[in-house]
Parts: sequence; structure tokens; C-alpha cells
Amino acid sequence: MSPPTSQRDERSAVLSAMQVDGLASLPALDRLTALAGYTFDAPVAFVSILGDVKQRFLSRIGLPMAQTDIRASICAHAVTADGVLVVPDLRQDPRFRDNPLVTDSPHLRFYAGAPLVAKNGVAIGALCVMDTRPRTFNEGDQDQLATLAELVVAQLELRAMSGRLDPVSGLPSRHQLHADLPGILARCTEGTAYAVAVDILDIPRANQVGQVLGLRPLEALIRRAGVRLRAALEGVATVYHVGVTRFAFVVEMPAAAQVEALILELRTRMLRPLMAAAVPMSPRFHAGICAVGPGEEDSHDLLRRLLVSMHGAFDARRPFCWYSEQRDEKMHRAYRLASDAERGLQAGDFHLDYQPRFTLDGRRPVSAEALIRWTHPTLGSISPTEFIPVFERTALMDEVTNWVLDTALDQVQAWRAQGLDIPVSINLSSSYLSNASAWHDIRSKLEHRALPFSMIELEITEGEWLRPGSPAIGHIAAMAQAGITVAIDDFGSGYSNFSYLSDLPIHTVKLDKSLIDGIAINPRARAKVSAIHHLAHELGYLTVAEGVEQQAQVEVLAAMGVDEVQGYLLARPMSPALVMQVFEAAAITACPVRV
Repeated sequence: MSPPTSQRDERSAVLSAMQVDGLASLPALDRLTALAGYTFDAPVAFVSILGDVKQRFLSRIGLPMAQTDIRASICAHAVTADGVLVVPDLRQDPRFRDNPLVTDSPHLRFYAGAPLVAKNGVAIGALCVMDTRPRTFNEGDQDQLATLAELVVAQLELRAMSGRLDPVSGLPSRHQLHADLPGILARCTEGTAYAVAVDILDIPRANQVGQVLGLRPLEALIRRAGVRLRAALEGVATVYHVGVTRFAFVVEMPAAAQVEALILELRTRMLRPLMAAAVPMSPRFHAGICAVGPGEEDSHDLLRRLLVSMHGAFDARRPFCWYSEQRDEKMHRAYRLASDAERGLQAGDFHLDYQPRFTLDGRRPVSAEALIRWTHPTLGSISPTEFIPVFERTALMDEVTNWVLDTALDQVQAWRAQGLDIPVSINLSSSYLSNASAWHDIRSKLEHRALPFSMIELEITEGEWLRPGSPAIGHIAAMAQAGITVAIDDFGSGYSNFSYLSDLPIHTVKLDKSLIDGIAINPRARAKVSAIHHLAHELGYLTVAEGVEQQAQVEVLAAMGVDEVQGYLLARPMSPALVMQVFEAAAITACPVRV
């Protein structure tokens, strides 16, 4: 039965307004569908939506197919009926006795359908119950089914009105996923449910595209990516738009290998260029995968776990990454460290140790590097290699750097009061040195304590942040002019560039431990260190070897002419009192008492 063209057009307009046209299923309706089946003790219940050529079942129980041809639709008669359409025995009705649902499996005999009528009076489908045996359906039953149909329509309209469809892509939003997840998982009865999140254009890249092309082309790019993803997963899963450039879906698969194969197939499709403002753009593709066990209906936590796994793919530069509980726990620990740091500073959980530095010729102590230590009240001793990277990703780093500066300068002042001038090296973070007030603050701290500027060496880590014209460059020049020495720390550990160092007023280059480790046994390692040392000397820099742990390393460094060494072989990080003993012993050795 095909409706007149005008009715089809009206129905199509309503479906479009409700944004359910083309929608394969809507798990959020499953509870209403189940309620209908339970209320009327019917083995089959479904919500049908009528299109031009197909009838789609947005929600169903007891029905094997997801859609039928419109010509075989019993609901097409229900939408034109006056009230609820009841067919006590389909086999005895000439309109339906040859219907495939009657003649073939599941061999249905009874039908009752209440039309789904929108606010403008247009019927878009029906809420139906069916049975494999002939039945009666009294007036009270019909009223209850009609009431349930009104609830279905209200749910559809609420979905369209409450932000459950993303305005850019037109796809179901994150809020709709929260509503749908229980129904989706309830449908997974044969395989395992796997949730997948896909990022098609990372946020920095999206921001760049927006700045160059504007927001409308960026939105068009996202919309086309959504269409492509939806087309690729048609009949497999519903795609949800859960972030600016991020989509998610839940799929049932027999094995994890099949999910990975699906992801790689999606990647092939998604990486084809997309047009934005007549410019072909190359999408990116990173996916996170998470198995979803029975009863795991917390959609918020599921999306969080998907983000953990997707960022694992970012970090590993891989197409996809499975959720890792270990990675999750590491991130939770990092978050805890960040949240506990400020309280720890106030509670005295942090302290500074100092590692002396020695001349290679004579092994005389010349300075000490301030090294931050953290004893957490419940987690115990935490390595700086763990908490410093956490702090650097937050606003905490400047506060911690301020604390280190104040504590180290107070210690220099205390040593001077006890008759020892011990120069101290202090590490400055790139974020701190990039502040406009950095040099003013450091100078004020030194002047307040009446400390000579020559007592301080500030260590910075090389990187792109030392670009010409940046505030950091101005601060470094001002510090050097005032008599503070500046050292490049960890040189050779990653980004290493003498081209800009030659233009900076740097006094010292500290060779990273990774360069020093192999020099006693590896000729190539020795050649690399020798080349860096000699070039540094040619540029007028003092060279310091870090992480020296073997006497054989000292002998190689001495033969090269490296100026100073620092490492466990000569002295471990120690308390201020022990540092005093090291410098006092050196002073006594340098000035023996004559009898």
C-alpha cells in the first residue's frame, strides 16, 4: 500500500524535522517497546517509521528483520486508520494473508498498531504489537496502546528539541548516546560489545583550519566526515557526534580482531581527502577501542575510557589503541599529583637536596645544583622524573619554580651566614621564564636577600621556546648582563641546536647523561661528546658532564678537556648540612695548616 504523493511529502518533512529520516534504529525507544510487549503479553513489539519505499523498525523485540518493503507494511494501513488498527487474525484478512510475516517465519497471526501522530497531525509510523496466535484486543487495550504511542512521539520530539542531535553534523549527539547505551547493550546477545571513538581532525589542526578558512568550511569538513563515517557503518552501528571532531559508536563483534579490521577499513575510507572551501584537506584518523562488558551502562565513564585509549593512539602515533587500565591508572595518579602539589608545598612535603659539581682537574667542588624532592603523605617518595612532567602540563609549574627559587636562595643565604659561599644552580621552567615579569621577580628575590648575582646559575632546557624575540631571550640577556650565569641543561638529550645557542649569552653547556653513559666503551659515543665539547669551547662555553658514574668515564672526559663533572661517582644529591661538609673539607685541603 503506497500513500499519495502529498502524504509522502508531508511525512518526509516531519521525519526530517524530527531528524529521524534515514535513522536505522533508536535504542532509547527500546524500553517503551519492551513495555508494550510486556503490557499486552505480546512476543513481538516494534516502532515502525514509514519511508517512501521502506518501513524501518527503530526499535523492536521478537522481530528478526530491521526493515521491510513498504508494500508489505501492515503499519501503512495503521497510519490511515481511525484510531488503533486491530487485526484479530491476519490469515483471515484478505489484505494481509499473503504478507511475508504471515506466510513465512515468524508466521504472525495477530496485529494491533497505534499510529505515531506528530503535532501537526501527520502520521509517521506506528507502535505495534503482534502475536503468533489470533487474539482479541478490547477498547481498554487500544487506549493503552495509543497512550504508549503518544509517549513514543514525545520521546522523538524531545530528542529533536533537547540538543540530542548535533547541529553541525546532524548526527545523534553525546547526550543521545547516554540515552541509547542501555538499549544498545541490551541488544548485544551473541558477541561482545565494543565501543569505538574516532578523531578525524585533531584539535590543534582543527583550530588551524578554522583560522585559515573560517568556521563554516571547518563545519562543512566535520559534516562531510560524519556523513562518510555514517555511510561506512550503515547497517552496522549508529554513529554519534561526541566532540568537535570526534565520533563514537558501539558495535557487536565475535572477536577483537574483527573490530581492529573494521577500524582499519574505516581509516582507509576516512583518510581520503575532504573538500573545505575548495581546498582538499587530508583528514587524520586516531581511534580508541574499549570492550564493554554486560551491565556496564555508565556512558560517561565509557566515553572517558575511550578518550584514554584514543589519546594513547595519539601518543603512540598509531591508527588505534585499546583501552589500557595501566595507562588509565597512570593518568589518575598524575591527576592526583597535580591536585595534591599545592597542598604539599604548604604542608612541607617538598624539600631540596643539593648535588655538588666538581672541577675535572683537581676534583674541587665549585657549586651545587638544587634538586626538588617530594615525599607524599600517602604515596611516599615520588621521583622528579614523574612529577615534574605533570607540573609542566599545568599552571603549577610557575608556583613550584617560585618555591624552588625562594628555598634555594634562602639556603645560599644560610650558608653565607655560616661562612661559606656556595654557588647554586637552579632549574627554571620554560613557562616561568616566558613570563614577562620573570627577570624582575628573580632580581627582587636576590636583592631582598642581599645576595651577589654571581652566586646563582640558572639552568634552562633548550627548545623551540627560545625563539628570537621571545620574552625568555630578553630575560636571559638581562640576567647575563647582571652577572648571573646561564646554563643549558640536558644538552644532547633531544632537541640540540648550536645555531641559536651561539647567539645567546650562555655561560655553560651541561652534557646530558645519555651522552656520557657509553663514552668508556663506545668510540662513536666518545666522538659525539668530543665534537660537542670542542664546539662548545670554540664558542666560549664552559662544559659540564652530567651523570658521571664510572671512573673510566672520568678518565675519558679528562682526556678531552671537559671542565667540570657532576654525578654519583663524586657525590650524590645530599642535604644542605652534608654539602657544607663537602665544601669545608675542600677548603681545608686547599689551605693546609703549616706547623
